[in-house]
Amino acid sequence: MTRLALVGPPHLTGPQIPAAPGIYRIGRGDSPVAAVSFDPADERRRQNLLTWFERGGEPGATLLIDDWKLCAASDPGLAESVRWITTTAREVRVIITARVLGDLPDRVSLQVEVLDFLALHGIHEFSKALAWKGRWWKVPVGVDSRGAPVVAELTHFADGKWRTGSHLAVTAREAFRSLVLGLMTTHSPKLFQAIFIDAHDTDTFAGLDQAPHVQAHHRDVARNPVPLTDALLAESERRLEIVGNTWTIFDHRQLGQVLPQLLICVSGFRDIAQTELGSALATIAKDVGRSGMQLLLDAPHESTRTTIDDCSMPANLEQRAVELPRLMRQVEPPPDFFTLHDMLRFDPAHAWRKRPAKLRYRTAVGVDEHGQPVEIDVKAGLTEDGMGPHGEVVAPPERRADALKALILGLMLRHSPDELQVVLIDVNDTGVFAGLEHAPHVQPHDLKDDLERRIRMLADGAEPPRLLVCVDGVHGLAETRPEFLRTLQMLTEVGRTYGQHLLLSDTAPPSDVPKLHTTYRLELTEDGWQRRISRSVESFMLPTDLTEVARSLPVAMYAAGS
Repeated sequence: MTRLALVGPPHLTGPQIPAAPGIYRIGRGDSPVAAVSFDPADERRRQNLLTWFERGGEPGATLLIDDWKLCAASDPGLAESVRWITTTAREVRVIITARVLGDLPDRVSLQVEVLDFLALHGIHEFSKALAWKGRWWKVPVGVDSRGAPVVAELTHFADGKWRTGSHLAVTAREAFRSLVLGLMTTHSPKLFQAIFIDAHDTDTFAGLDQAPHVQAHHRDVARNPVPLTDALLAESERRLEIVGNTWTIFDHRQLGQVLPQLLICVSGFRDIAQTELGSALATIAKDVGRSGMQLLLDAPHESTRTTIDDCSMPANLEQRAVELPRLMRQVEPPPDFFTLHDMLRFDPAHAWRKRPAKLRYRTAVGVDEHGQPVEIDVKAGLTEDGMGPHGEVVAPPERRADALKALILGLMLRHSPDELQVVLIDVNDTGVFAGLEHAPHVQPHDLKDDLERRIRMLADGAEPPRLLVCVDGVHGLAETRPEFLRTLQMLTEVGRTYGQHLLLSDTAPPSDVPKLHTTYRLELTEDGWQRRISRSVESFMLPTDLTEVARSLPVAMYAAGS
């Protein structure tokens, strides 16, 4: 009898449920296909129904679990009951619906039909801010005959140590398109871009070539492959020069540089394999670890590490191949503060929990044009893989207040007063820190005494909390407060060693002042806000509600800390 799983939103799964008498449904609300429905929260009736099916039910009866995740939340033993029914009750049918593929129960033998492409990737509805969370690791292409995801591994570890890109071969056209669209759906153009190469002039890339990830779409290249050959080799050389002496392109990204993976997608590879272009692709393949140029071919090659022949694709793949690339080009508004930080509200138990060392003292200040977080890591760059230890904000007073609040509030949101302390110094009384003074992190410090205390603590083996010294209005200190300026200049040199970080702000770059050195900058330009770290320049948009958050969040933090 039927053991079926339908994966997708209700408007797609509902019509696919086979019509039959005797459908007994566990699910929220009513269903036109069910003879009777049992709410998941009605434990007595739900358990009676499951027990009846466990004992064999009646021949031809159907158990419908409608929205597995919802139903399983009310019954931790539901998976075991359904597993028993599918194994022993031979005369009944079992149908399960799920919003996304990852919701399905483990170790239950089912025929899986993925009706929606987004459901294959664990996404209910596409938005750039929510969908583009991929980190270039692996991506599902479809499902196999057992309903398990067929996954393309995008990287491997060279010599067992260095993470590097893998070249892929996908021989079936629909699987090829599913893989490319899957990468576009889950990865920002900031991390991944593509060049489409069609040996002839087919429709392999139809629709996909409208996505913002696509640098170029070359058609009918088998006629004259030389110009493209030269262009690809030049791009490889350019990337190798940018990456320099770092071991892999992934290490290069960790240093604050932005260089996306470049996936060269080739349709009709067999027809160009023996040409100059085929030789160039083989050459490029050898430098993938440093150049970040990976191959996706429609035929096996000695360079390809993974080959996918065929699998079952989502039913609406072709529809999504037209819709999603267009959605990717639509402008999305910047998020509010808590959405930026993946929170609904401030909860100290969650927000101030201990974070891994790599994520400590790191926070998002806004989003880029793709809706992806733009972050600042105040840790020292050379010794702690951060972007600090010192930074600056450059803008007129009425505008730099928002950037300062985005950075300072973001750090306070993720770190308790035991981990982070803050000093606010408004030299010209411009009010740029208004509201922040109520946070429990903000405490008075004599900076020289604090330095001596930190030296003693470190000598005793204790780790002092980090200190963020925020000074607005740095220019002019040489005339008005020369002694204080000398203190700041001293902290510029020794602060990284003792956990003291400077955040300097003014209308002109504070780093123009002698002996005040910074490693990152948030600057308001004619084109909007930009984050500058060495050669890396990224534009970003600030959260929309910083003024309100600056009034309410520090008070909530104070209440939580008292």
